[in-house]
Amino acid sequence: MNSFFEPRRRFGGVAAAAALAVASLFGTAGSASAASYYQNYLVRPAYDISSIVLYQKTETGGGTTNSFDVLAPETLITDPFVKLDPITGTYFLGVSTLGSQDEEPANHLVLAFNDSFASGIVTGGLDFADIFSGFDESSLIGALLTLSSSESSELAIENASDLIFNFSDAVTDLGGLFGSVDTFSLVSFSAGSDAGAGYSYTTSVGGVPEPDAWALMILGFVGAGAVLRRRRATSCAMA
Repeated sequence: MNSFFEPRRRFGGVAAAAALAVASLFGTAGSASAASYYQNYLVRPAYDISSIVLYQKTETGGGTTNSFDVLAPETLITDPFVKLDPITGTYFLGVSTLGSQDEEPANHLVLAFNDSFASGIVTGGLDFADIFSGFDESSLIGALLTLSSSESSELAIENASDLIFNFSDAVTDLGGLFGSVDTFSLVSFSAGSDAGAGYSYTTSVGGVPEPDAWALMILGFVGAGAVLRRRRATSCAMA
């Protein structure tokens, strides 16, 4: 498998995430074009969601780059890394107790797919194993919790990253990704119904940010809280 993992980057809360994003912005100010942008996601979940892993597929000159970030579960999620290449598809995974009032509620998987793919799941009454053979929800939940924990070992994080990338390949092959400017639906197989909705959009970045851009960036930093970023480069050219 052609893969490459960037060194882990851990950030201590909003201030560090903001510092990283600002450094990223000005680090590319000399070469950033009008096409540079931040990617945003406005999420309206039916249940509280934690440990969100956001996966993005981007088109590059030599093929594609697949990456994911572990992000704070906020209503507005802003990827703090400036995008120089177009995102060709996204989806995300999260963990939820689905509003259970049990003393020790069980965790369940919540996924965000494009509306058409999600509708087929819900209206068809399909369960997880019907669609994603070879994967199970409990393993993915474990991977998400591993990636979002500061106590996880390097080996555990590498194994969890491999699982997320392999599952993401399956989602991509089945057509579950949504676009950079698109609507999406949240699905929980455990609940057997829709788990919410949302939409994605971009915010342009110039060499010097305007005041309104700063305001949106600061708002985005509050929702970002990125704690881990993983990337895999694929050498094959896109069709």
